Amino acid sequence: MQKVRIPITVDPVKSAGKQLTYIGLVPGKSLARLQELLAEPCPDVDVSLGFDIDEQGIKRIQGEAQVTVSAHCERCGDAMTLPLGCTFIYAPVTKRQTATDMPEEYEPVELDELGEVNLHALVEDELILAMPVVVKHDERECRVDSNAMQWGEIDESPEAKDNPFAVLQELKRK
Repeated sequence: MQKVRIPITVDPVKSAGKQLTYIGLVPGKSLARLQELLAEPCPDVDVSLGFDIDEQGIKRIQGEAQVTVSAHCERCGDAMTLPLGCTFIYAPVTKRQTATDMPEEYEPVELDELGEVNLHALVEDELILAMPVVVKHDERECRVDSNAMQWGEIDESPEAKDNPFAVLQELKRK
């Protein structure tokens, strides 16, 4: 089965009523913010999205995304492969469905002026959150030994620094 492109925007309320499911790809070149964090262009992202209504009558978007990207190791600077994967549940904020009515496991999402949500931006946000804070190789695989790292030199010679309060001391004596 050939995977198709996930639509950029959809009406989540209507899609939940129809219980639509999308299984396909989000083009990596459309994920500009994620692209800035990577060493090489982002490949297409495998995405699965389902729109439905839960037991409480809340319309929701459930999904998962997976991609393997190449990022720079913060320790040695070499490129490394990094598998990213995430699962998420969003609920659109409408007049009838406010963020305070939702369970805490649902992430509220605002609709645009057409009543739609940008699916590519949602997937991109989730993948950025799935990135490690500091991208680095496992210590056994990295060419830089973390125990031998230096972060600067401390000057051992004491300097005679002017006391910023010396002027005040002189005024006090007068």
